Amino acid sequence: MVEQVLASRVAVVMGCARGIGARTAEVLAERGAAIVLADIDEAAVVANAKSLVHQGYMALALSCDIRDERAVERVMNTAVAQFGRLDILHNNAAAMHLIANDGDVLSMDMDLWDQTLAVNLRGQLLAARAALPHMLAQGRGCIVNMASVAGLQGDLVLTAYGASKAAVGQLTLSIATQYGRRGIRCNAVVPGLIRVIRPTGGLPEEALRAHLRHQLLDVVGEPDDIATAVAFLASDDARFVTGQLLTVDGGLTAHASSFAEAYEASQRIGTS
Repeated sequence: MVEQVLASRVAVVMGCARGIGARTAEVLAERGAAIVLADIDEAAVVANAKSLVHQGYMALALSCDIRDERAVERVMNTAVAQFGRLDILHNNAAAMHLIANDGDVLSMDMDLWDQTLAVNLRGQLLAARAALPHMLAQGRGCIVNMASVAGLQGDLVLTAYGASKAAVGQLTLSIATQYGRRGIRCNAVVPGLIRVIRPTGGLPEEALRAHLRHQLLDVVGEPDDIATAVAFLASDDARFVTGQLLTVDGGLTAHASSFAEAYEASQRIGTS
């Protein structure tokens, strides 16, 4: 049985129709929190909430476009009205439908750029700003943002996505610094490659193998790897942790750029 480390806590998960967000909502519920699931895909979050309730957890689904300031405020206010408090905000909403066309600087479509930052960055700010007054009133709270290794490294593509996620890291530090003395902790999880099944399909096998060459661990990350990291940061086990970017990437960003070639050369020598 999972330890109820979040018993009596209330969590809002922004962006939880499927994938990492949906699994994170479930993991937080398993650990005892009452969950408010918010996403622009109303049908999906309603189904997710019904599933949680069927399993015996407390859950409520709300439709929310994270770009809409009033809609975001309604989510936080409803969480408090329904469950009496707001302890945890997990900012997971992201414009993943745009990344397929997110290229280099010269080819950047400015509407794509604006939409990406509106969801990935402005949306996280709006959610934090709407949650903070409730958390400050009770003298404690925890915000866990979702960043990405794309915000730590340059790439030939994903210019808008990478910039938005890099800025999420700075937003995390700002919140942690500005409100830590008032009982608020703020951290971010920084995922690497995570196996998520999307309507558009998954990563081609050839691309997956190419990516794994550059990880230190020869495994593909799963939504559980991120969900449990969020749950840790949201719990009192992390009561002394704030202003941190917790990288969960199988060692992708932990080594020199020549790692893959050097490792493969050593393997050839070892078997010759």
